[in-house]
Amino acid sequence: MKRSLCATFSIGIIAAVIVIVLQKSGLLRWPEEIIARMIFRGSPNDDIGAGNYLLVAGLGFGGAWAMLAVAELPRRCGLLLLLIVELIAAAWVLAIAGVFFQPLPGILVAAVAAALAAGFSATNAGRQRRATETLFQGRLSQTAIDRLAESDAADLSEAKTHEVSFVFCEIANQADLLEELPPAACTRLTREFVDCAADLFLRENGYIHAADGEGIRVVFGFPNANENHAADAARTVLAFRERFAAEASRKPESLGKIDLRIGISSGEILATVRKDSRGREIVIAGEPLALARRLALANHIYGSRILLGPRTFSGAGKEIVARPIDLLRNTDVHNRVEVYELLALAAKASPEELARRDRFWTGIVYFRERRWNEAFAEFSHARRENGEQDEPLQWYLRRLEPLLLRMTTEPAPVVEPLSPL
Repeated sequence: MKRSLCATFSIGIIAAVIVIVLQKSGLLRWPEEIIARMIFRGSPNDDIGAGNYLLVAGLGFGGAWAMLAVAELPRRCGLLLLLIVELIAAAWVLAIAGVFFQPLPGILVAAVAAALAAGFSATNAGRQRRATETLFQGRLSQTAIDRLAESDAADLSEAKTHEVSFVFCEIANQADLLEELPPAACTRLTREFVDCAADLFLRENGYIHAADGEGIRVVFGFPNANENHAADAARTVLAFRERFAAEASRKPESLGKIDLRIGISSGEILATVRKDSRGREIVIAGEPLALARRLALANHIYGSRILLGPRTFSGAGKEIVARPIDLLRNTDVHNRVEVYELLALAAKASPEELARRDRFWTGIVYFRERRWNEAFAEFSHARRENGEQDEPLQWYLRRLEPLLLRMTTEPAPVVEPLSPL
């Protein structure tokens, strides 16, 4: 961003100085007289005046900014032509009102700024910026693209590792929707969901890796590095859940049909750009992608909505309120992954919510120590406070009932099996 602003100011100043010098030297006198006779039916003033100097400077900066922001040559030419027409039209309207306005300096400063911007775009910095915008357009916010274009992170020609948080927002009932709705309605529903999600995630500087009928995958901490990516991901997901709920209640026949489940995982990914005949594509690989997908699916088991991996829970720290849910079985049977349910932001959580979280946590501790009676008592107390809508709590109570029953009929210790996922 700093380099882009420097280029804009430099081009604007150079263009304005060139035109003002030409004006003061008298080299523009002859073309100004021709324009004055055509528009004003008379001769121009001897001096363009201080107001016109300010206009020239403003058009220099504005033209530089517009030309640097637009990469395509046809669009640049169209903008320049539109500005010329507007200046001539303004001069003609003012002439009818009896006010003298000379459009030539403004036209020249815009043309010079456009030429200098084209020259800057041909430099390495300009080419890098154009390539970055092409690669990330629609996947990153414009602010993030500007920041990325000025950094070394824009070069993804070689594979690099990045510490990120990966968000997987799943349309959990996609198969049911395909059976229930006609293809056109299902496509429209998917588009509404993607638009709703993409708008919010882009504003929060997330990188949209993919968005389709399966769901939306967003990365925080890539391509722009961010040490607080876990907290940012959790905060944005909570905001998205709230916004989606509001939209779903407003549109029960479309978004209201979607069963939204979300998984968030943090860790190290490998990213590079694959070049082929069809263009350029960013390729990402790493454990956070697979774990986030597993967590989104695991919501079906527990009845939860948002599950976090252990590194996300640790990285977000005290900024979030979450509770442990289970230990998921990994590829190695002896290596289990602790997962947590994201409840709220710590700054917005009430003392009652924190107390309910702590009571549930105590019940989990008893459960893992195989103290079934104490665990059942804690979960039962929590059910009276949380209500019947707390599905993870109901899931644990259902698991405890047969264990307590076996305790009354079998003298041997009852061992709780691993989670089925």
